[in-house]
Amino acid sequence: MTLKNLAGSKVALGVCGGIAAYKVAGLARELTQAGADVRVIMSPSATNFVGPITFSTLTGNPVRTELFPSTAPTEIPHTDLGRTSDLVIIAPATAKTIAKCAQGISDDLMSAVLLSAACPIVMAPAMHTEMWQNEATRQNVAALTGRGLRLVGPAVGPLAGPDAGVGRMADVSEILQAADEELGRRVQLSGYSVVITAAGTREPVDAMRFIGNASSGLMGHELAYEAVRRGARVTLITGPTHLTPPDAATVIHVVTAAEMQEAVTKAVESAEVLIMAAAVSDWRPVQSSSGKLSKSSGPPRLELEGTPDILAEVGEARRSGGLVDLKVLVGYCAETENLQEAAAKKLKRKSLDLAVANLVGSEDSGVGLSTLQALMLDREGNLDELGLVSKKVLARRVLDRVAERLSGPA
Repeated sequence: MTLKNLAGSKVALGVCGGIAAYKVAGLARELTQAGADVRVIMSPSATNFVGPITFSTLTGNPVRTELFPSTAPTEIPHTDLGRTSDLVIIAPATAKTIAKCAQGISDDLMSAVLLSAACPIVMAPAMHTEMWQNEATRQNVAALTGRGLRLVGPAVGPLAGPDAGVGRMADVSEILQAADEELGRRVQLSGYSVVITAAGTREPVDAMRFIGNASSGLMGHELAYEAVRRGARVTLITGPTHLTPPDAATVIHVVTAAEMQEAVTKAVESAEVLIMAAAVSDWRPVQSSSGKLSKSSGPPRLELEGTPDILAEVGEARRSGGLVDLKVLVGYCAETENLQEAAAKKLKRKSLDLAVANLVGSEDSGVGLSTLQALMLDREGNLDELGLVSKKVLARRVLDRVAERLSGPA
């Protein structure tokens, strides 16, 4: 196994109370030998299985066990570890720690570090089968994976005592591989300029009313946050939204499709990636009133015309030899049925590298929601049916595919 990204990284390693804690000594040693600076946190119950001196000897760093140590530290332990770590690993991750993390409880050092961590988190669950299969645990796991946290395992095999079944902690090699991959994502897009569009556009009818849609902008904002986390220079072009964009992104606010067209056309000239996740209005009034139309005058007669097809224009410019720096073009489509057919048509019609089709109009999938039924189809015909996923997870999957295309053959 080749580990390419651990060297020079700062890893917070949380050890929970469970029989698998003894295996984590090997994980600490492997992380350290791979060049990581490992800071170990132990829950009080973990010290019943392995002594802190084991981990301090293996890592060369003191082990922390208390949120409020008797000797005042030079820094605030949980915020320091959460702020400065490149990765947090929890192994074994008990049902209790998973529940605390899912619910945002921070009543000890480990849960406080998890709540303050601004970096990727990898958990290796380990518990008895009945605990793993309990509905409460399943809901907590679903909440964490929906936020983008990565779980490794559990595996099937012997457990504590005479038990056997699902709940065994994953092998150290699997945890190391996951850690290395998560750290690798930090620099996947380093040096690349990524333009992302978000939210819906509004086409004015008068000074008060507009034609628009219910897009919240969450998908585009999740893409922007994830691209920033991977080291990209991000330009976020967003329609009206209440969401807060990442601080590191260059943000361009627009309202109409024409404004978005102008902003995209300019930004994409120096970009390697364009991801069109905005819900651009398809039509606009031929004429709009500068004042407010009076209700007493009766309903206005609206004549509509099409708005610019921004994605098609970019695809055509690229196909005709322009936009030579643009390496990856991604488009979204929202449909009520036949997602794969819609994605295939959009790929061809707009010269995309990747089409992301999502289902709208259902209780758990669509605009204004945090989850989507989605699939991805690339120009080579590779289909990835994702099922129901959070928009955060979908953003990760989309940028995984973007990174693959940037690093692979043109």
